[in-house]
Amino acid sequence: MKRLSGGIDIGSAFHHVTILNEEGNVLYNKKISHTLNEFTEDIKLFKKIEKKEKGEISFALEGKNGYSRPFDRILLNQGFALYNVDNLKLKRFRQAFAGEWKDDKRDALMFSKMLKLKKHINSKREKVFIKIERPSPVTESLKLLSRHQQTLIDERVRLTNRLGKKLLEVCPEILKLGKVKYKKIITILVKYPDFSKYKKIMLKSLLKAIINSIGNARENSP
Repeated sequence: MKRLSGGIDIGSAFHHVTILNEEGNVLYNKKISHTLNEFTEDIKLFKKIEKKEKGEISFALEGKNGYSRPFDRILLNQGFALYNVDNLKLKRFRQAFAGEWKDDKRDALMFSKMLKLKKHINSKREKVFIKIERPSPVTESLKLLSRHQQTLIDERVRLTNRLGKKLLEVCPEILKLGKVKYKKIITILVKYPDFSKYKKIMLKSLLKAIINSIGNARENSP
């Protein structure tokens, strides 16, 4: 089975893909838009290239995750091998080809050339390529949940900061209660959401209103 070497330069809106045969001839060289339809169509072309050349395509790319998703996941699901290229090794390899300037097309070609030499430049002591493994469904679910959790945390921080800024505008003394008391503050603000009513209120009166509000909430709780 022939080894066909592919390189992918990852971008936010487009990815450039190059595929070389064992002789170094270009079999595929195209910019792919970041859309599921185009991913599907081009993967069909990759399969046709494998069939025609009687070989298997592996791909090298720089930086997994991020903008590479979901393209990298789709390629893995379709049975293609993916390798992440070490940034420092890529820089050294690029320096060896001084005439080849940096752009998407050239970088994709560079990845292909590096992958073509994988067995010569990769070693146990110096890993140039790290194989990207297909994650388990459990791992994928945990990653999605952790990202969602972080989004919620960021949103809470953003809203808390906005609330603090607004409170400083209408009643500066309220923040003397400290962040620990934010829940009590929010409780009374839910009941009396009109900020204009707090412009002339004194801290002593506000504390009394908060205590009464919390007390009423406890009495009404089951």
